[in-house]
Amino acid sequence: MTHVTLITIVISLLLCPAALADDFVFPADAVVNVKTKYGAVGDGKVDDTDALRRALEENRMRTIYFPNGTYLISDSIGILNGKPHSRDRFLQLQGQSRAGTIIKLKDNAPGFDNPVKPKVLVSTYQGKSTGDAMHTNVRQLTIDVGKGNPGAAGFRYFTNNTGTMRNVTIRSSDPRKRGAIGLDLRQSQNGPGLIQHITVEGFDRSVVTGNTFSLVLEHINLINPRKVAFDNPTGRLTIRKLHTRNAPLAFRNGKHGHLTLIDADFTTDQPVDGPAIQFQSKKVFLRDVTQVGYASLAQDTKDKTYQLNAHGEMFPLTGYRLLGKGDAHTLRLSVEEPPAIPWETDLTKWIGIGKGKKGKQDVSDELQDAIDKAAETGATTIYFRKGDYQISKPIRVHGNIRRIIGMACSLSFKLTPALALDGGAAVFTLENLTSDAIVFERFFLFGGWDRPAVCTFENKSHAVVVLSNLGHGTHRMKRNTPGTRWFIEDLTGGRPNTLTVGREEKVWARHYNPESPRADMIHVTDGGQLWILGLKTEGRATHVIAENGAKVEVLGGVSYQSWKNQKLDPPMFKVINAEASFTLGFYHWDRWHFNTIVEEIQQGQTRKLFRKELKNYHLPVYRAGGE
Repeated sequence: MTHVTLITIVISLLLCPAALADDFVFPADAVVNVKTKYGAVGDGKVDDTDALRRALEENRMRTIYFPNGTYLISDSIGILNGKPHSRDRFLQLQGQSRAGTIIKLKDNAPGFDNPVKPKVLVSTYQGKSTGDAMHTNVRQLTIDVGKGNPGAAGFRYFTNNTGTMRNVTIRSSDPRKRGAIGLDLRQSQNGPGLIQHITVEGFDRSVVTGNTFSLVLEHINLINPRKVAFDNPTGRLTIRKLHTRNAPLAFRNGKHGHLTLIDADFTTDQPVDGPAIQFQSKKVFLRDVTQVGYASLAQDTKDKTYQLNAHGEMFPLTGYRLLGKGDAHTLRLSVEEPPAIPWETDLTKWIGIGKGKKGKQDVSDELQDAIDKAAETGATTIYFRKGDYQISKPIRVHGNIRRIIGMACSLSFKLTPALALDGGAAVFTLENLTSDAIVFERFFLFGGWDRPAVCTFENKSHAVVVLSNLGHGTHRMKRNTPGTRWFIEDLTGGRPNTLTVGREEKVWARHYNPESPRADMIHVTDGGQLWILGLKTEGRATHVIAENGAKVEVLGGVSYQSWKNQKLDPPMFKVINAEASFTLGFYHWDRWHFNTIVEEIQQGQTRKLFRKELKNYHLPVYRAGGE
């Protein structure tokens, strides 16, 4: 075993705990199996190109499942000539295990020889720009571009609004680590989406972006790139836990790149006479970023070098603090990882919901019966078969359940007297759970398009709640319960969608995308705490209200101003006798919608930060309250 391989394994084990649960099995009616339905062999010898092409072309909003095996291909697969507003989207790729499910390019494959014009091996969308290729999900795979393919781009990932890419390795098994691009994010209009627990080994450039709305990346390991580890010409990125090894240049942020980077390290065994980070755009925020082996941490294109300040931060543009003592810096709330919820490998402990028929089906009674049965039998997992479903009655979640998984189906909530926001029950009330944590995940539509005035969750249990990979939903997210803890990963709120955080509650969010033309998007009060890695918004409503002892930290993201004919002009952020810090970028399609960026009120004093005061159309740091 080589020294570099050992390092790679150690880094993966230490930094990617989600990768350890690595046997993802499903009931037969929950997935489309590429072996049993399409005849893929997966023995590393038979060419599976045609079988995999048919599987990816014929299934949308279905989970395409790759049992363990090496699937040898000789040409590109996936969506390669995509058209907006068509069925050329919504791919769901799921491997059985990250190490055991391998899609590998044949050695010296025709067409993959030109690094100047990279050819994509696997693509979730490549084609005309679009903003509606929503909810693209990829999990537990390894992509290998083989030997003698210097023009290969390993994996092109593209999603809009919601989408998760998680636990994926992209590697070159070429002796010289040849390959053009590892993770290809160049498709225009990429994001919002969440990319986590990714390792790229080799390639000229490990990761390359294009014009993105907003992408959040976390736990990214880039090993032995030949030229640049992370190349960001124009993307709007929020990144945490980025680790590079032996990169001639660890990060390049281009003229239009927007970067928030925290908790990162760049290490090279051979000294480099240059910076770890080179940037042209000044829309850069760094925190707790270290380097070993480079001449400096960061340098702009005029050869000016930059280091972290006394707060462990660096931002070339102006930070703002209008009330309180000291200079502008982030709040530094404690950061917690979501709990590791074991994947159920005993399929007798899975209970299916829905018949998969056309038309919306009310599954209120069926879902409640399944949960009650699970409490009696020890089942842990509820899954929804392909379909369009509705809930019209309160659901009591109790007993052994630890995972409710949508398999990319739609689940809407119907406004009824029993579920009304004022006086009714929450859609899901959690109580008397035996597990320490529960996850609701993988719903394309969660809540509905018709703006029901209902509350989704009330947690009366001790369990931590994880909300992961949930698509558009028009609903109040949750009812406040003191002392509860919540994790949000890749969640889009509809119009309107309101997240409230109350007394003694703590919420950690990674890629949260609320959209609202009128209703306030986030309200934190009475000492509640909210930490967000990558906030992407849409609509002319107040993004965050923090008041009465609340603590809020927003690290990165984009306020996207896209909707016309909105007469409201509230503050984007409002802080009242609370502490907060905001790091955010802005993008508008037609015109600006916010004249006031922050309104801060502390002990009767009021200050406002107006849009016209911002430098370079960017908010590197605003600090409200505190010492």
